[in-house]
Amino acid sequence: MYVLLLFTQADTLPFDVPGPVEIFSQDSTESDPEDNIPLIMLRSISNTGESSTKKGKIAEKEPNWTDEIIDITMNQGNGYLAREDIVKQELAGLNPFQIFEKLFDDEIITYITKETQRYAAQQNNHSFTVTNNEIKIFIGFLLFTGYHRLLREKLYWCTDEDLNIPLVRGSMSRNKYYEIKKYFHLANNETVDKNDKVYKIRSLMEKLNKRFLQWGIFHDKLSIDEAMVKYFGHHSSKQFIRGKPVRLGYKDWMICSSSGYCYQFDTYCGAKQNRNGTDKNLPLGSKVVLDLLEIVTEPQDHIIFFDNYFTSHGLLKTLRDLGYRTTGTVRDNRTKNVLCLISSNGKKKIAIFFSTNTIKNIHYF
Repeated sequence: MYVLLLFTQADTLPFDVPGPVEIFSQDSTESDPEDNIPLIMLRSISNTGESSTKKGKIAEKEPNWTDEIIDITMNQGNGYLAREDIVKQELAGLNPFQIFEKLFDDEIITYITKETQRYAAQQNNHSFTVTNNEIKIFIGFLLFTGYHRLLREKLYWCTDEDLNIPLVRGSMSRNKYYEIKKYFHLANNETVDKNDKVYKIRSLMEKLNKRFLQWGIFHDKLSIDEAMVKYFGHHSSKQFIRGKPVRLGYKDWMICSSSGYCYQFDTYCGAKQNRNGTDKNLPLGSKVVLDLLEIVTEPQDHIIFFDNYFTSHGLLKTLRDLGYRTTGTVRDNRTKNVLCLISSNGKKKIAIFFSTNTIKNIHYF
């Protein structure tokens, strides 16, 4: 077993070196967020006291490693247990439908009804009316067709002996269903931000994310990963990921519990800066992790897991500073030239990162 320690960058810099400079320091103080910027920018900061702006990706200085054995313990909390007890008390004795309504509640149904009615009026159909109950039946039909598949949609109202589904025919007429489907809407087209590629569903996403967090975070182990929503139509946010079970569709970033409960999700619409403005030089996966972790108010209560798409030295360094206990596999090109990687029988090299509140290190098996 090897435990590797990263040393931070020195404060003093030479000003008379004509080429690139590599600095190796034994300073054990906490690193500054501006450690990982080019030498020319540090000189500018030293002379003017302000950081100059520069287009393009900023290079990060390579760390210096040691094989000394060190303590990697971190602060741990169990505040999630109290929140878990509250959830158990509120949901005790409820059936699946009642639990579903805790998340997809009447406020969301009323919002959908209002926006559907508004959109029909915007399309000059002022005679169209829809109620909350009809919207519930419409959404229930969408969920039902997710596992009860027929060749065509209209066959759900067929009266033939081999296709007869009284549950559907007795709930809503086919004409009413198609009318609601025509005007079904989730946002006001007059006030939405058209620069947002998913503006049509953004309001619903925000409302659902708020419901998911109504009890706080009541699990200790959290996983951050991507989820594909199958879609074959035309949209600028549609993704193609080779080798996935669902190759075409929308890609959602999600933070979930070890049991599968979703706390937050967001649809990927292209690369962007992370919302909290921290470590802007980190890759996309790292920014996604930092964005999703903004919902966590007590980092010491949780352990965060993610795969090699997200893991990088810079991310673990940042999460360590924020007090998160994190674990993830890592790709070879993100290990900052660590020399102790061992390949076992030609298998894929895997490393597990640990971040602590006093050091920055990587633990390899």
